Amino acid sequence: MLNLIRCEFWKLKRKMFVQMVLAASFLFPLPLTAIICYLNIVQDKYSTKEAAFDALWQSVIGFGMLLLLPCILGIIAALLFFMERDNDTFKNLRTIPVTSSQMVIAKCIVLLLLSIVFCVSSTVASVLSGFAFFGASDILFKVLFSAVYGLLIAISALPLVLLIIFFSRSYIFSIMLCVFYSVFNLFSTFSLTALPKWLVFTLPAPSIMLWGTQQTASRIAVNDTEDFRNFIEMGLIPSTSQLILTLGVIGAVSLLLAVWLYKKRSE
Repeated sequence: MLNLIRCEFWKLKRKMFVQMVLAASFLFPLPLTAIICYLNIVQDKYSTKEAAFDALWQSVIGFGMLLLLPCILGIIAALLFFMERDNDTFKNLRTIPVTSSQMVIAKCIVLLLLSIVFCVSSTVASVLSGFAFFGASDILFKVLFSAVYGLLIAISALPLVLLIIFFSRSYIFSIMLCVFYSVFNLFSTFSLTALPKWLVFTLPAPSIMLWGTQQTASRIAVNDTEDFRNFIEMGLIPSTSQLILTLGVIGAVSLLLAVWLYKKRSE
């Protein structure tokens, strides 16, 4: 399995996409830092430098991890799963003792690792910006929480991977699917109070966002607590066990169907 994972990374290395993912994770906090600085200077919005840094990190989580990262993972998935089709190497793979399940699992592990790297590097970039313009605080917690967030987001993106394999169209179509998936997640997170409670618990992106908000509420400067109190009163925030169960079911079903579809395509 380790050799398969290494081979998948080599495929991406040839296309310079791993380097682009790392660059995106470091570049994305820069405009958010400029916005936070502007709000702090013009409106004096944040009482302390640590509060400004926490606002920056929250923005990176919302826009960089929850919105941008699923798009990146979808594009990487298209690259990984379309290479065998484009290069017509399915027959070659049949001659070596590697099953379709192993191939799919190896590709999904690559997505998971890149997701964690993206989230951690985004937080590191935020910390560097914090040292330069604000005051960074509770760094170890934020880095570790980012790694957990990367794992959760990677699992939540598995339905997108399944859709990409199912349609098996062009790269442009896959990118459109990724954009639609991210916009749908963004819309659902902005419409939490209007959605049925069971649907909020079922959709992965809102569940991760609400769970993450609760986990970080006591560790960062929360500027607007009204919405958070409303979510608690409405019972919309999932417990850790509920989140694990939801993502576990979504991930397992998506992975099993992806293996079946990939095996069917390879035959």
